[in-house]
Amino acid sequence: MKFLCAVAICLVLLNPIARGANRSLFDPSRDMRVSEVRPGMKGYGLSVFGGTKIERFDVEVISVLKNFNPKYDVVLIRCQGANLEHTAAIAGMSGSPIYLRDDSGKDRMIGAFAYGWPLQKDPIAGVQPIEYMLDLPTTQPATTGESPAGMKADEAPVVREAVWSLRDVVLLPGMKKAPVNYPLAEWGKFTPNPRLLLGDGDATQMRPLVTPLMTAGMSPAVLEEMEPVFRAYGLMPLQAGGGGGGGAADLDPSIEPGSVLVVPLLEGDVDMSAVGTCTDRIGDTVVAFGHPFTGEGPVALPMGSGSIQGIVANYMTSFKLGSLAKVRGTLTSDRAVGVGGTIGTVPPTVPIDLEVKYADGSEDQTYHFTAALHPKFTPLLCAAALQSAITGTREMPQYHTVDYDLTLNFSNGKSIHVVNSNVNVSAADLFFEIGTPLIAAAENPFERVPVKKITGTILISGEARQADILYANVPRSRYRPGETVTAYVSYRPFRSGERVLPVTLDLPRDLPDGNYQLTISDWQKFLQDEQTAEPFKFTAQTVDEVFDVIRDVSGIRHDALYIRMLRQPDGVAIGHTAMPKLPSAQREIMIDSGRSDVTAFVSSALKVVPTGDVMSGSADFQITIDKNANTDLAGPARSAHRK
Repeated sequence: MKFLCAVAICLVLLNPIARGANRSLFDPSRDMRVSEVRPGMKGYGLSVFGGTKIERFDVEVISVLKNFNPKYDVVLIRCQGANLEHTAAIAGMSGSPIYLRDDSGKDRMIGAFAYGWPLQKDPIAGVQPIEYMLDLPTTQPATTGESPAGMKADEAPVVREAVWSLRDVVLLPGMKKAPVNYPLAEWGKFTPNPRLLLGDGDATQMRPLVTPLMTAGMSPAVLEEMEPVFRAYGLMPLQAGGGGGGGAADLDPSIEPGSVLVVPLLEGDVDMSAVGTCTDRIGDTVVAFGHPFTGEGPVALPMGSGSIQGIVANYMTSFKLGSLAKVRGTLTSDRAVGVGGTIGTVPPTVPIDLEVKYADGSEDQTYHFTAALHPKFTPLLCAAALQSAITGTREMPQYHTVDYDLTLNFSNGKSIHVVNSNVNVSAADLFFEIGTPLIAAAENPFERVPVKKITGTILISGEARQADILYANVPRSRYRPGETVTAYVSYRPFRSGERVLPVTLDLPRDLPDGNYQLTISDWQKFLQDEQTAEPFKFTAQTVDEVFDVIRDVSGIRHDALYIRMLRQPDGVAIGHTAMPKLPSAQREIMIDSGRSDVTAFVSSALKVVPTGDVMSGSADFQITIDKNANTDLAGPARSAHRK
């Protein structure tokens, strides 16, 4: 009995299936290894150039580029037919299967059409070997909605020492450099260059073909504004018609080698779908593209069939125009050699329901969207949906105010309520409001919490409710502890004359004698000062604290004045828990304790004054606290003009 048990254990350990290893689907009877390829070998490729019909084009091997990618070779081919002599490599052909005839006269698949150059004169392309692509772990569980390690939250190891900061994942006011993976890190930096449309870098370098991103229902202005961000991820946004209403949806094409493969990122009143080509299908397993989509690794993106409405040839980069027919499965792997997934189960998406109202009572609309779940794309897609809803039925007035009331529900049962106002909004403004909670919930070391649903109401008025802070006057400069400081803030509303707003701040009764700085500011300066004075408010050690940080930041109103008086650096925080006004000896002991979650901070007296206008600017002045002061004789405090 012991012998049989030992044998059984050995068999389990030696069996790759029992160990859960990913078996390669490579079949030498139908697939060719790159080691078999020689210059001059001929064959053909398959792709769709119109409708859903898969067409052939001829290919001839030029050479094999050894170690083109680290440890990976690429096969260089010359193409002929299907008008490729005129178009050269076409964005959207990524994944088109290439077959070569071996010495026995049999056609076997060598790989996927995946690379090219911009401004090509000849139809030359790079092929990603199929032997690499068929090793993609297409059956592994996706991590969307689970912990980064692929385990559910209650199965993942507890992270006890990690201290997460919102500054690590979101670009906050005052930060000079965006976090590494921030989706808008390239905002404003990308300048479209006709030589680089196949990918970033020198036009003399062979690069992965960009993926056409078909958009429908989005205004050209919004598309142009968001284009640089999608370009940074290798996507080429194109104005195109959506799926449905005939065409591919009626033909119901299958997913097979050479067919159109679509990744719908946003559906509903706006469609955004990435278009490529299926390389191979083995049972319900699909591999495609021949290069990364975004290189995220494990993903859970919807995958569907589609059709091509046409090919646009130009001197920069030729591209396909296509649309989704039907969602048929899930992309589960996004790696350097391509993407892989399975036909069948469709992944969850994020429903977005928005009601747009106008202050004049006209053209109220309701919009419905569904966004794909993806660490980088979901915040961008939600911002795109919000911006598209705002500009859906008519162009926005040049000067306008947008009041929004949004509820973001997350998969762990928590919700974030975003109520705020913005003037003359841009996609970047909306991304900060809606993207910050989504990024923070997904990008933390404790638990990846995807958004489950977004609902809300948006009110648009044709006036800019904004005002500039000019300066502040304070009649007195000396106060006793516990007194009230009154300041007169001069500000100028849009298209209006200068006005004065009196504001007050009650001084703490335990305030020691000395000089203190008071700042009256807009929300951005306040948020910037918060990061300096009380950095612990932006850190967390648990996912619950992450949501506390999100609520604090999302609760900062734009249409308010913030009055802050900085005290001495007398506070210490352990994690997210603040302990203000500690004795100096106790403070030093805690700071020197060696704990990584101990933070010194400056205590503040704070007051928020709603104004109804989105404020801009700040003013600083100094007061003196003297418990024995004769305040009747005190002179005015110096005011500082807005910078």
